[in-house]
Amino acid sequence: MAKKKPGRKRGNGDGGLYWIESRQLWRAVVDNGYWPDGRRRQLSVMGKTAEIARAKMKTKLDEIDEFGAPIDAKTTLAEWAPHWLETVCKPHLKPNALAKYESLSRTWIVPLLGKRSVASLKPSDVRLLHKHIIDSGRSSSTALATHNVLSGMLKAARLDGIAKRNVADDVEPPKAAVSDRGSLSPEDAINVLKTAAKQDDGTRWWVALLGGLRQSERTGARIESLDLDKGILAVEWQLDEIPSEHGCGERVEGVWPCRKKQGAACSHRRLKIPNGFEYKQLAGRLCLIRPKSGKTRDVPLLPQVVVELRKHLARTADEPNPHGLIWHNPDGSPILPGEDQQAWTALLLAAGVIAESDIGARPIPTTHWARHTTATVLMELGVDAKIIGEIVGHQSEAVTRRYQHVSSAAARDAIGQLGAHFADALEVN
Repeated sequence: MAKKKPGRKRGNGDGGLYWIESRQLWRAVVDNGYWPDGRRRQLSVMGKTAEIARAKMKTKLDEIDEFGAPIDAKTTLAEWAPHWLETVCKPHLKPNALAKYESLSRTWIVPLLGKRSVASLKPSDVRLLHKHIIDSGRSSSTALATHNVLSGMLKAARLDGIAKRNVADDVEPPKAAVSDRGSLSPEDAINVLKTAAKQDDGTRWWVALLGGLRQSERTGARIESLDLDKGILAVEWQLDEIPSEHGCGERVEGVWPCRKKQGAACSHRRLKIPNGFEYKQLAGRLCLIRPKSGKTRDVPLLPQVVVELRKHLARTADEPNPHGLIWHNPDGSPILPGEDQQAWTALLLAAGVIAESDIGARPIPTTHWARHTTATVLMELGVDAKIIGEIVGHQSEAVTRRYQHVSSAAARDAIGQLGAHFADALEVN
């Protein structure tokens, strides 16, 4: 039995301090409550000197005072990351946002820092992560997104007593790369509207330019969300591809029962959707989910757009449409993002906005430019920013904190100004 060395004095409540002869170490012990069966629970630490043991014990007691329990100094980032993704992120993130978090964790965070304990991370480790991503040829936007994922991971670790602080907060985040998204000039926008008017499904481009809908909101728009008598399109859904996950059972020592690495290859795969997540499955991974902002918004439609939408619905009434989509392929299947972009590029060619020689030689405007054009023209017309925010569905917290509710009358007036601006382009024979 280890002998307690003589000559030491301790105050009441300080616990015990013992010399462990067999290990040639000092052991500090304090009572730390009771186990469920009534046995006394003790907290102990060891050190080469009595002073080291006392200092370690003080640290543990300070952690108990602050966090309710000693900091877990053993959990590695590789162990914590999947736990955080599954228990903190999955219940609250949309499937594709969760997939992005998982990808950034798997690609950058875990390979570089996974073996480190969460509690031992330093600001220099975060800066090293930034440098590693940039040195690998990726953009500062990727570095920023990874930084934000790591920060969220460490914030939860601090709350769970895995780390004393979020060291990512002590490091300046990388600056995001300047977006190459632009907007069409007024002349190009007019040419696009005029050209679209001659196409059977040209109304989806009118709505894109005159309503500010995101691509996924257009391709996921349903007929039941239209109220043409009131001239309103309710943005209630967006079309998205949901990632798949394993459904074959639990992973044992890193191996799934189906022996496949990717969930999409599992014979029992299922959609990776949190419990309670609202969605409508259309086909395979294609689903309708709620808009990016998480809220439904009503987009006022110009009278000319209402007239053309009535024509469009009448013209396509006999086509297959199992999902009730406003715009769809002739066989009734949803329009995929790549198909939508191809159609947009063809429209820009037909409108003379780009030339054949531009393709492959310079970046081609994406469908998001239509949305930016809506906001840009409304801004140039002097429409208040909060009204623009309601029409196009801004999500930024910094923006929404400043915005108050905007009446539908104000939004309709703004759309009316937009229509007047493009009046010549909206004359359809």
